[in-house]
Amino acid sequence: MIEHVILGAFLVIPLVIVVFLFSDEIIEEHRQRVEAGAGHHVDWRHPVRSFLHH
Repeated sequence: MIEHVILGAFLVIPLVIVVFLFSDEIIEEHRQRVEAGAGHHVDWRHPVRSFLHH
């Protein structure tokens, strides 16, 4: 049982790190696409950046 938890942690934690590191780039691309095409404005700040601004 404990082996499954350890294996799951080794599989999930790197995935979470990669998603967190690339989320800023993905959000920036989305922001540029929205600004180029006009339309509604949604604040797509990175979670850490939005936390630091408050």
